[in-house]
Amino acid sequence: MENRMMLSAKIHWITCIKYALLTFHAILTIVPLLWIFSNSFRSNEEIFASGKLLPEKFDWSNYVHVFKDTNIPLAFYNSLTITLISLAGLLVCVIPCAYALSRFKFKGAHTLYMFFAMAVFIPNVTILASTFKLYQQLGLLGDRYSIAFTYISHQLPFCVFLLVSFMRVIPVALEEAAIIDGCGVWQMFYRIVLPMSQNGIVTISILSFVAIWNDYIFALIMLPNQKFRTLTVAVAYAKSEFVVDYGMMSAAIIIAVIPMILFYMIMKERLISGMVAGSVKG
Repeated sequence: MENRMMLSAKIHWITCIKYALLTFHAILTIVPLLWIFSNSFRSNEEIFASGKLLPEKFDWSNYVHVFKDTNIPLAFYNSLTITLISLAGLLVCVIPCAYALSRFKFKGAHTLYMFFAMAVFIPNVTILASTFKLYQQLGLLGDRYSIAFTYISHQLPFCVFLLVSFMRVIPVALEEAAIIDGCGVWQMFYRIVLPMSQNGIVTISILSFVAIWNDYIFALIMLPNQKFRTLTVAVAYAKSEFVVDYGMMSAAIIIAVIPMILFYMIMKERLISGMVAGSVKG
């Protein structure tokens, strides 16, 4: 009885520590975002004079300034189109590849899978110089949508690795029954594997969307033309040489963050279930 009470008390304290750490992490995440949101309704003078976390009034002049006097709207369009094109190309490559690696046994399949697994641990910035030189030789440097090839190659290893793990959980018996009913390989793929992999596909879509949307260094180097700047680069340049309008920059940051928050809120249930299912081996 005493041992049970001690074990129960230990579990209780461990749970309290976990929730305390999670609460602390949530505060560290939410407070800066709330502070930026408040500053987006203030002028520079009000930002330096006020220490309040919430805005005293909602002055939308910074947002009007962002849309009228900066290239943020164009950069938003660039980021959105580049991200969507990259995401579409990524899914076209990842889904068939993951299906082949998870369902077919052929020579070199395990080696190919391990290649993708090891590529996950290679930082993208290490190939920046070689990517720049390759684009320069191919004449693709500065082209607005050619950077999509870079983003696809960056996200491909992790997405294949995750989706293979997810597809392996799907019971093989379903496909065996489909074969008996006369289904071919592509019919099984479209009618069985693809619908049952929706959570995994949504998971890699969300993670890739956030990674591509937030990219700064490759967009800065590969898209030197001011008209083709993405939102992250445009926000960094949204200041004059001697004066920084913090209120306007805060408004630009909020505009850049909103699509990611909305995308996550819409897809969060599938993201959680997909991550859990993809981590279980069948």
